[in-house]
Amino acid sequence: MPHYQHITAFTLGSILLGSGVSHAQSGKINFNEEVRPILNKNCTGCHGGVQMAGGVSFIYRDKALGKGESGKRIIVPGDPDASEFMRRILTNDPDDVMPPPAHGHKLDEKEITLLRNWIKQGADWEVHWAFEQPKMPAIPQVDSKWPNGNIDRFTLAKMQEKGLSPAKPGSAAELLRRLSFDLIGMPPTIEELDAFEKAFADNPEQAWEAAVDRLLASEKYGERWASVWMDLARYADSEGLGVDMPRTVWPYRDWLIRAYNEDMPYDDFTIKQLAGDLLENPSHSDRVATVFHRLTQANNEGGTDDEEFRVSAVLDRVNTTWEVWQGQTFGCVQCHSHPYDTFEKEEYYKFAAFFNNTKDADTSNRFPTLKVPNDPAEYAKATELLKAKLSAEEKFYGAARTLAQSESWKDGQMTGVNTNKGKAEIAKVNGVEEVRTVGNVAQGTRFEINLESAAALQALRVTLLPKDGAKAASTPNWGAPVSSAELFIVDAEGKKTASQIAYIIPDSMEATLTPEDTLNKKSRNGWGPWTKHFHPRWAILLPSEEIKLAEGEKLQIQLTFNHNTVNTPLVANRLRVEASANQKLGDWAKDPNTQASFKAMQAARSAYNRINGPAIPVIEERDPALARKTHLFEKGNWLEKGKIIEAPATPNSFPKMKVAGKQANRLDMARWLASEENPLTSRVEVNRLWQQLFGTGIVETLEDLGSSGLPPSNPELLDYLAMKFQGEYGWSRKQVIKEIVMSNTYRQTAEVGESKRSLDPRNTYLSYAPRRRLRAEAVRDAGLRVSGLYAEKMFGKPVYPPLPPGVWKPFYGGDKWKTPEVGQPDRYRRSLYTYWKRSIPYPALMSFDAPSRELCTKRRLVSNTPIAALTTLNDPAFAEFAQGLARVMKYDTEGSVEKKISTGYRVATSRRPNPEILKMLVDAYKDIEQSYKDNPDQLQGMAGTADGGAYTVLASLILNLDASLTK
Repeated sequence: MPHYQHITAFTLGSILLGSGVSHAQSGKINFNEEVRPILNKNCTGCHGGVQMAGGVSFIYRDKALGKGESGKRIIVPGDPDASEFMRRILTNDPDDVMPPPAHGHKLDEKEITLLRNWIKQGADWEVHWAFEQPKMPAIPQVDSKWPNGNIDRFTLAKMQEKGLSPAKPGSAAELLRRLSFDLIGMPPTIEELDAFEKAFADNPEQAWEAAVDRLLASEKYGERWASVWMDLARYADSEGLGVDMPRTVWPYRDWLIRAYNEDMPYDDFTIKQLAGDLLENPSHSDRVATVFHRLTQANNEGGTDDEEFRVSAVLDRVNTTWEVWQGQTFGCVQCHSHPYDTFEKEEYYKFAAFFNNTKDADTSNRFPTLKVPNDPAEYAKATELLKAKLSAEEKFYGAARTLAQSESWKDGQMTGVNTNKGKAEIAKVNGVEEVRTVGNVAQGTRFEINLESAAALQALRVTLLPKDGAKAASTPNWGAPVSSAELFIVDAEGKKTASQIAYIIPDSMEATLTPEDTLNKKSRNGWGPWTKHFHPRWAILLPSEEIKLAEGEKLQIQLTFNHNTVNTPLVANRLRVEASANQKLGDWAKDPNTQASFKAMQAARSAYNRINGPAIPVIEERDPALARKTHLFEKGNWLEKGKIIEAPATPNSFPKMKVAGKQANRLDMARWLASEENPLTSRVEVNRLWQQLFGTGIVETLEDLGSSGLPPSNPELLDYLAMKFQGEYGWSRKQVIKEIVMSNTYRQTAEVGESKRSLDPRNTYLSYAPRRRLRAEAVRDAGLRVSGLYAEKMFGKPVYPPLPPGVWKPFYGGDKWKTPEVGQPDRYRRSLYTYWKRSIPYPALMSFDAPSRELCTKRRLVSNTPIAALTTLNDPAFAEFAQGLARVMKYDTEGSVEKKISTGYRVATSRRPNPEILKMLVDAYKDIEQSYKDNPDQLQGMAGTADGGAYTVLASLILNLDASLTK
């Protein structure tokens, strides 16, 4: 297709290079390969998903083959002369021609002929390649002894198609270094190198497979690959935004490590993170997995609107889900239909409905949370404790709620209201008396509400309501927790006698605060609709004894509000009190079984709260009675709410989702993503694995497998791996990785001449091994290992390795960087355990392109700047690594200076220095040593002697070599 050589990378996203049968080969025009690029380049800017000028879109088949606003058929299959599309292309009228002169050049003759022939052939319309169900392709028949499996057959066929041939195999040292960094993220030790080189010399194939199996079984494998997923999950130990407060989520990081080491099937891995809480009898581990979508940013700064940032988190969950599992730029659809792919705006909000009814609400207490044992061996016990707690709560509160909801409540006959702060008044709303506040409710506000009741009183129901129910549903008010509730009987002279409240029963346990706290005068918690006051919320106050008012007496209820956020006033606005004389309520409150049930609940809560470990934020679904309505946002603005979305759903252009219940939920959606029917999930993951091993994905744009992304360099290979992954391998990532690294494609040398590189400069067709700089974490972890400082401790709380001075200046003063002393293990742990603060990411890792993780990072783009070299030369951690490597050379290696330096070089680079390199290093060492002998004051405490200082400087030099920083 020489006439498409000028097409930009953007347009190439729609071309399937090397797939299908080209027009030149068969005469049949391939829509995806030949027609779509012309449409994307020249037409979809005005006639796409965002704009549909004249009612015409070339994104959707029915619109392209239908009628425009003019009433004329746009494209008539089989009849180009009857197609308005061709008439507008061919006309010379500047007011009528397409594309318009102001928007681009007229199509050339080859393009016009191709479009005309395409229509004449029937205008076959294909969906984008990535949305087609993957199928197992035919294995290429190549005449060569080189392939060591099907992967090699696919790559060799592509090489031969491009006039290329494979490179020779890499050396034992080169291959083991590459494999070690790829599988466990660390270099091999000299002992491992020696053993492998010996075994490799005897039986290369057997030695290689043994090394592959050993590294796949290493616990370090999980640490290396978890760090990749942490980018996708936007993992951080702080909340981002505002004051960027600390947030305890490290058990999720540990869950990832274990999931990778156990080779958890990818479908389970997917479902647990997106909907682990909705599984039948979810375990503690299942609930920990849901932290994935609690890693969205949060803003607890005073004066911010919780609902704004809750909505922001929901939208981020939508975008991240599509980026991670589908490789699509679905976020575009928040504001408008997708410019280039078949995603309509309403479909975005239908998908958002899956995430819009979780309990979290951007509150400072991070509700809902889960107590997680520090020791994973206690997870099963913790699961049982949580089940016991939930069961006991449901037994106690459920019985009371059922009784209360069957009761007919009567107006409490309020006669007056006093308050110590602000103003309040009694008003009738639809014939019902309510207390209404004038203005907001400040912290410490106490209401005294007087009631008169001639009948015996068994219970009171207090209802808190939003000021304007309709308005609250779209722009909710602040919640109003009742911190303390008390009952008094007031006689005619004003004397008060307390009436004890036995129980407070809430309408739902959705509130983040514990109802019993309301019985504690000193409580700053209590019961209430927190944080956003969407719905009326009620609680029942059950006195210990029946209340009877004598002549002249009245009942007074005192409600105190002590809880707010950074002194932000609470908008309680409306409050209603109702009464009941039903003896059943009183009998239930005094029943010994009720007291036993209450004590059992308290005991279950106490046992759960004693779990030795942190409380971490997790995902939980709201009570259906309190479900939020999902709106379509006009222009993507959450304040401009459009039509209501009736039910959550997946896009129509994808396979239909199976729904287990009456309405689809997150679990249905997660299973849809993890199903073999989904055309993208397996492709996206094997492409990500390939990118981690080769540096570039089969589809280079990991973030976009849609029409605007680049095409796969070897589409048949991509589908082969995807089908093996979801089929024969049962979603096992370790098996996919093993097949890849066992291939001869992976085992080629990277040391090739310029003539070979010039034939395939970007190594698109893998005719030699790529040489890539190490991932940021591997740069630091390699320094730890070669210096002898590496601490093998796994899991647990984040650590605080050395930082350059002046870096740690957090807005929140309570967030301290506590670097362990020299020699303490937590100073030398792997990089994925480093405390990750979004506003102050660890600078040594940022210098090597680690993201700050505010948002999902699909792939790291590699930079090459002086900052990287300055980091490895001057960062205090790397200075310590250099001192450690110096000790390895000076003290741990016997023999001559040449042998010591040769050992140091091999430890860092996994190869022996050739004579020329060794001479340069020895000469450098001698010059530095002499300089320190002449100027001992320059040692600056670096080492006690001139030779120690020389080894330290030489170690720093070695650690900065390309050979040390690449694999």
